[in-house]
Amino acid sequence: MPIGGGKNLASKYSKVIDERFTRESQAMLALSNNYDFTGVQTVNVYSIPVVPLTDYQRSGLNRYGTPDDLQRNVQSLTVTKDRAFTFIIDKGDKLQSEMVMDAGKAIQRNLREIWIPEFDSYVFKTLADAAIGNGAYSTTQATNQNAYELFLAGMERLGNANVPDQGRVAFCSYGFANLLKRDPAFMRNGDQSQQMLIKGVIGEVDGCKIVKVPSSRLPAGAACIITHPVAATAPKQLEEYKIHADPPGISGWLCEGRFVYDCFILNEKIDAVYYIGGQNTLIQMNVITAPGGSSTKAQVVFEPGQLDSNGAKWYAMSATSASGLTALTKGSNGAYQAITTSGWTELSGSGAIYTAGAATHKVIRVVEVDSSNVPIAVGDAVLNLG
Repeated sequence: MPIGGGKNLASKYSKVIDERFTRESQAMLALSNNYDFTGVQTVNVYSIPVVPLTDYQRSGLNRYGTPDDLQRNVQSLTVTKDRAFTFIIDKGDKLQSEMVMDAGKAIQRNLREIWIPEFDSYVFKTLADAAIGNGAYSTTQATNQNAYELFLAGMERLGNANVPDQGRVAFCSYGFANLLKRDPAFMRNGDQSQQMLIKGVIGEVDGCKIVKVPSSRLPAGAACIITHPVAATAPKQLEEYKIHADPPGISGWLCEGRFVYDCFILNEKIDAVYYIGGQNTLIQMNVITAPGGSSTKAQVVFEPGQLDSNGAKWYAMSATSASGLTALTKGSNGAYQAITTSGWTELSGSGAIYTAGAATHKVIRVVEVDSSNVPIAVGDAVLNLG
């Protein structure tokens, strides 16, 4: 029978899922687990101050000086982050998609692509904010001539604060790592310089492990965060994932996940964090789209560039090809200029529904801006409409 005779032909899809690139948590390298948050929301950490030396007096009663009670300082660490996700896999959808919509695999995918990046981003921003608040930072623009000098300045700051030489970790953007490898001084003096020349890896320098991190997990404008695991602790009080088979009102599976966590810098260890930031670079957001219920709509999921309330907004635009997307421009000073919001659609946040101008649009650009509409982060993706 000819196709035009009214016979419905089922569409054929591959059982092999086109998975996106992911990576495991890198922030765990910056953390200690010395504090037990089991069963409590707040942990009080004590630190004991010292007393100054005085001249010994060879006469009188208080020859060592006037004694006083030894005091104690208390830092209260209260867990505040309580995050969750949920989705439904309809039994009919699973049967008619050749069983590729597996609940367990879908939860693991959400952990890899949403939960782990958020946790890492939160830890790295907490470290950067602590360093800035402590005055331990540099905003000098990194180049292939001064990158190693900026790195050494951070190492010197930690050394002068008696932070242990061994065990330090530097979390570098790929851009900063590339500048380091092109810096002649670093190539001459780095502990792994010969291996770098042969293998193109950084390794360990002056007892500090250098780890390359995607910019999507680092604060806006970040080049490098140098720290030691003794400085921070990040309790994960609850990591819970559930799959409910055929719950009331649903033929299929209801999937849920919840995460209670936080990150803290210890008051007496804050000198173990140094930040190189203020770079004229944008965070590269990972953007994912899914059909939004009509031929011109899509759900847009992305990793926000900032996880605090700093007046950030998100805008999106789409086009038939990448060349049709509005470019983000820099001024004469090298800093990104504020966008003109005409032509952009404001998103309420990650997971929002975006309406394209036409069903023929194939690509989408999401930009995060600050309160002055200056770009902080940007991400492009294939636009899945329907």
